[in-house]
Amino acid sequence: MKRWTDLDKAIIGTTMTYQEGERVAVFVYSGKEIISILMERDGMEWDDAMDFIDFNIDNTYIGKDTPLLVWPIIDEEYDL
Repeated sequence: MKRWTDLDKAIIGTTMTYQEGERVAVFVYSGKEIISILMERDGMEWDDAMDFIDFNIDNTYIGKDTPLLVWPIIDEEYDL
């Protein structure tokens, strides 16, 4: 399974998903934890961390078994 470089602390688990027509196992990362890592480790501001994630992680496909990124649900957003 592929991993995002130096972001293992943000892995929250694995899952099975379909990519390129095959069922594959992938790592699942917490977007919130990646922000924390980037802010602490790299000294980024929140906006810079989000830009980094948008450009380098969330919209990047690195082939079959590309990791997934998840974000917490805010109850008010989904009326839960």
